[in-house]
Amino acid sequence: MIPSKRILIVEDEKAILDVYKDILSPKGGASSTIKSSRGQTTPPAKSQNANAQQDNFELTLVSTGEEAVEAVKKSLADQKPFALGFFDVLLGTGIDGIETVKRIHALDPEMYAVLVTAYQDRHVDSIRTLFGTEFQDRWDYLNKPFSEGEILQKARNMVSMWNIRKNDIEQRLILDDLKSKLVASEKSLTIAAVARSVGHEFGNILLQIMGRADLAREGDEKTMREGLDTILLATEHASKVLERFKNLAKPTETHRLVKIDISEPITEVLVLVSHELKRRHIDTKVSIDGLPKVSANHNTLVQVFMNLFINSMHAMKESGRLEITGKKTDEFVEISVRDTGPGVPPENFEKVFESFFTTKGDAGTGLGLAICKEIVEITHAGKISVSNHPEGGAVFHLSFPLEE
Repeated sequence: MIPSKRILIVEDEKAILDVYKDILSPKGGASSTIKSSRGQTTPPAKSQNANAQQDNFELTLVSTGEEAVEAVKKSLADQKPFALGFFDVLLGTGIDGIETVKRIHALDPEMYAVLVTAYQDRHVDSIRTLFGTEFQDRWDYLNKPFSEGEILQKARNMVSMWNIRKNDIEQRLILDDLKSKLVASEKSLTIAAVARSVGHEFGNILLQIMGRADLAREGDEKTMREGLDTILLATEHASKVLERFKNLAKPTETHRLVKIDISEPITEVLVLVSHELKRRHIDTKVSIDGLPKVSANHNTLVQVFMNLFINSMHAMKESGRLEITGKKTDEFVEISVRDTGPGVPPENFEKVFESFFTTKGDAGTGLGLAICKEIVEITHAGKISVSNHPEGGAVFHLSFPLEE
């Protein structure tokens, strides 16, 4: 922002207007002695400050309050507002200086004002009462007779304060604009991430539907009925996935927890992926009986175990063993999911839970384990981690608190 030096002078005596002009915008240091409108003598307008010429404020001189109001309207229309105004309190005709300031403040509340009074004019406290507390940091007063130094210093101080205040306002506007753009950018990234996450979850579900439909098409009536039941279960899960993302803005709906047997979502997922397990020649070993109930959300845990089991199947390629075991400790119900694949490089133990981190290239989204972490640790206040089994393969450890 280019600093403003625009000052409005409101004075009904031409000689005093000339004094302001000589002090605030000197042309050569003319000297004169004049009478004020209250019969007091104003000092000579001779420039005693060697730097006065450097200030050279841009002045607009008017003799009535009405002219001052019109000058402010024009300055605002031209986008060249005044930083400061000097207002004689007792103007000869029309509205007085105080009413002028009040009307100008209604047009431009950021403009600073100096009221120039004789000692018999209004008391400073009565002026403060008229202006109110909202405007109290943007006005000052000056008694006649005044000196060159008083006028010059008030002009310098208040114009500087106006420029600082204006700069702060502009900086805030710039910051607000940047914040708005940042929020819009984050919103776009969030929408993209949600879209990819939905796509990832539906990809898992469609895999099970396609596998079951293919198996049922070639089987007998019993196989077909079992396949249809599994397809219905998968579509019901798809509906829950959609509901979860639809309720992102309503966390009480998305994260409603009730006491459940944690074996139920695990068993449900094993049914959904049973065809894929058979196709890949992967055996399962499940030991999760007798575990106490935990506060959990059934549908979101189906998503967790679906992602973990599919990751394990991908790691084992065409054969292997999937082991799901559970145990109770003093504070948690712990579930372990182990595969017999190549394991996870130790440097990736933390990275695998980051969004968009994948070792599958274009075939992976990098969202499955990030979704698991969010559901286990945020929704359920639990813990999830990964390690390598001594006999080979990766082990995912999940802990769910026993207390609500």
